[in-house]
Amino acid sequence: MSRQSERGETLIELVVAVVILGIAGTAIAGGLATSVLASDYHRKQATAGALVRDYAEAVETAVAAPGGYVSCATGYPTTFSPPSGYAASATVTYWNGSGFQATCGTDQGLQQLTLQVHSSDNRATERLVIVVRKPCGGTLCTS
Repeated sequence: MSRQSERGETLIELVVAVVILGIAGTAIAGGLATSVLASDYHRKQATAGALVRDYAEAVETAVAAPGGYVSCATGYPTTFSPPSGYAASATVTYWNGSGFQATCGTDQGLQQLTLQVHSSDNRATERLVIVVRKPCGGTLCTS
């Protein structure tokens, strides 16, 4: 009987096996970390998208209320308040008869609001552009 069949593993073979297992473990851990970050990003993006639509509905409700339209508005007071971890802002441009401009001369009854909601870590930002029209009470607006 030969002793070569009973030799066992050499140190080199064990080191190679440990290195291969280490590389595989690192790849799996990296993949899990990437999927956790991607999941967090997508969750925040979806939340910001829902919040910006809620913000637009709050503006619509504020404008539809009696006296809700504000000539040369810099923003509209609403009941919308983003949850912690998110912030909201609005930018208003004004119709001058041929296009929207940043400054308000004579209010033409048409404003464009760019609503934005973003997460506090800036991983997610959603914008929505809406047009606010001065309500006419069911009649044709002439001014």
